[in-house]
Amino acid sequence: MVKSTAVFGGAQVIQMLIVILRAKFIAVFLGSEGMGINAIFQSTIAVIASFSCFGIFQSAVRDISQAHEKGDVTQLSFISAIFSKLVWTAGVIGLFICVLGAYWLSELSFNNEDFTLYFVLLSVSLLFTALSNGKMVLLQGTRNLNYLAKASIIGAVVSLAVGIPMFYFLGTLGIVLSIISSSLALYLTQLYYSRKISLVKIDNLKWNQIIEHGSPIVKLGIVLMISTVMITLFTYFTNIYISRFGKIEDVGLFQGVSSITNQSIAIVIAVLASDFFPRLSAIYQDRIKVKTMVNEQLELVSLIIAPIIVVLIVFSKIIITVLLSNDFLVVVPMLRWMSLSLLARGVWLTMSYIILANGDKKTYFLYDALIGNGLLFIFNIISYNFWGLQGLGVSFLAGSIVVSSVLFVIVKAKYEFSFTNSFMKILATLVIMVIFSYLIIYFFDGWIKYGLSALIMGLTITFSFIILNKRIGILQMLKSRF
Repeated sequence: MVKSTAVFGGAQVIQMLIVILRAKFIAVFLGSEGMGINAIFQSTIAVIASFSCFGIFQSAVRDISQAHEKGDVTQLSFISAIFSKLVWTAGVIGLFICVLGAYWLSELSFNNEDFTLYFVLLSVSLLFTALSNGKMVLLQGTRNLNYLAKASIIGAVVSLAVGIPMFYFLGTLGIVLSIISSSLALYLTQLYYSRKISLVKIDNLKWNQIIEHGSPIVKLGIVLMISTVMITLFTYFTNIYISRFGKIEDVGLFQGVSSITNQSIAIVIAVLASDFFPRLSAIYQDRIKVKTMVNEQLELVSLIIAPIIVVLIVFSKIIITVLLSNDFLVVVPMLRWMSLSLLARGVWLTMSYIILANGDKKTYFLYDALIGNGLLFIFNIISYNFWGLQGLGVSFLAGSIVVSSVLFVIVKAKYEFSFTNSFMKILATLVIMVIFSYLIIYFFDGWIKYGLSALIMGLTITFSFIILNKRIGILQMLKSRF
């Protein structure tokens, strides 16, 4: 489990670096205008894809994982064939939406019709992206994370290599063609590795079979899609409230800090979605195995997140200056408060995946998407009203703790889940260290603050490393490599 986490996590780091490099080349060759055009193209495609695909990529992982766990190649092949039809349907729908709506997308995005042809061309990337995501789900569901990691890295490197000369010679058209080539490169590499999976050919699929066996995937997918839309809407409403009752600058400050905290655990989130969720979906009916797997995953997540929190708290001023600018130093207190919420957010995400693995659409929608994010929104409004920007940090901490607690109660009642003593001891130790790191920064100054901060940071990192080394033998793996 930890080995696969490390492999896929490493691939995520490389992909993140390539994304940064891509943005850097666009900025150098095309300036801020090019950055803006690229952002609008990317966000528009993402919105169309989220609606045209009906959330099937997230939901299908569960069905493919269960078939893979049973070891029935025929059943796995049948589900994969059904899913492939859904993927092509979703890709074609996205393509037609983009083509037919190209004129209006140009008007809406740029307030003119000059970019209509560009959106027509971008429709091809929607098809390739859907096909790529379909192969990615197959690799996830069959837990071929090594193949998935290789495909992701190769696809990203190829797309960057092809994109650089396009940015330089073709300008805005180069941005469009680079997006298309990126989706094509990723699809081809994932297609290559997915063909290594042993499947039997399923011929003469009838539409009634596709509808019968594909509808559960679509139904869960629609719930996930609606949930994602609701989360986006709650974020939008928060921004609107801040801009109406505060200042528009506060929205930018809030989003800047949110991006730092989100990116700091992005790899953990990606691993939970790509590795943990498929494995959990395959054994969701075995309560004992679920309890063991989830607690092991929670230990791993907590041991990774806690050192990140301490680093964010101790080096918050430096991090904001480097990643944002000196203008954002006013939100240092908010960053520290939001950092404290990350452990609870790790628990929140893990509890959500237990619900999803059980295919419980109503529970996920009600308690996670609606009540969970709704409570966080209410906390944000109240806290900003009383304490301004720092209040938003406090609300993220309070909201994350409350929501993760609510989800734990629901999961315990419905699926007989509970935390092990081992995890609780580790969590309690990490929470104490994280709280101490905050109190040191808050109450001390000068060399005492720096000395104590270095001490608590060293203790947190050492504690996490020692536990992880006991679990997976990190030192032994490093010795065998070098």
